[in-house]
Amino acid sequence: MKKRCVFALWTMCGLLGAAVAVEAGGGQAEANFTVQKGLVFAGVDQKLTLDLYRPQNPSGPLPCVIVIQGGGFRAQDGQRFRPYAERLAKNGFAAALISYRGRPDHEYRDTLADVRSAVRFIRTHSEEYGLDPDHIGAMGRSAGATLAVLLAVGDDVEGLKLPDGVAKESSRIQAAGIAGVYDFVARFTDEDQLALQPNAEKKRRTNGQWIGAAFSPTDAHWLQASAINHVNPADPPVLLLHSRNDRTVPWLQSRDMHARLKQAGIAAEIEISNDGGHRGPATAEKRIIAFFKKTLTKKAAAPAR
Repeated sequence: MKKRCVFALWTMCGLLGAAVAVEAGGGQAEANFTVQKGLVFAGVDQKLTLDLYRPQNPSGPLPCVIVIQGGGFRAQDGQRFRPYAERLAKNGFAAALISYRGRPDHEYRDTLADVRSAVRFIRTHSEEYGLDPDHIGAMGRSAGATLAVLLAVGDDVEGLKLPDGVAKESSRIQAAGIAGVYDFVARFTDEDQLALQPNAEKKRRTNGQWIGAAFSPTDAHWLQASAINHVNPADPPVLLLHSRNDRTVPWLQSRDMHARLKQAGIAAEIEISNDGGHRGPATAEKRIIAFFKKTLTKKAAAPAR
């Protein structure tokens, strides 16, 4: 991570939400994580909130993972990915389950700005919530994976920076994703990828709605929204998980992104399974936990059961 810098203060509305202790198994079992709900993380919209999951009684500042729900690049509240946040908290991480804006009312730069704002919020309030500002990761699936990897590789891209112009600290982070789109142009021009997508025409329209331009292989916005075009040797480790029988996003997206990352010398990992569909390999959850244990903490450990 790049050196820490001072951020402008964000609105404090939402910071007073009570932390809720959640029990591991019901009854009188000791709670193993807490949840701070409804924290407003961006001044642009009071509906942009996150729920912060933290292990009970941590021994020190916690590495934090931004958890990004997918959903066809539509606006999301994040709640379908609550099980991921819970599992991360049970394994010693803080997890920020975020909402974000999306189509049809907002385009890709707004969505990415929301995710970046969540990272800035975590760093700005790290001391208040007992978080480690130098160890922040991101994970998602489908559109969520696209956003996580854009966070990892797009920090220095002029057109993808936060619109308020006050972001001083890098938001490049460790990123894990399942079945994300990393090359929007190849998705609709490569014959092998088209053959794996029975609904390619519909996806071209909906992706174009989010990108904000009619499809063209040379259009600046389609190229800019593609993480594969922004890889450089300074980028952090990335984990890619995909299944060959994914009929929503071609597994070739992960294969090609992994090749580009390795070419740049990035510590990239990949697993391609034969089965799993759009949810990805059966080992995905264990791989994600192990990846963050390795990249965000000092030593790896087996995930909790």
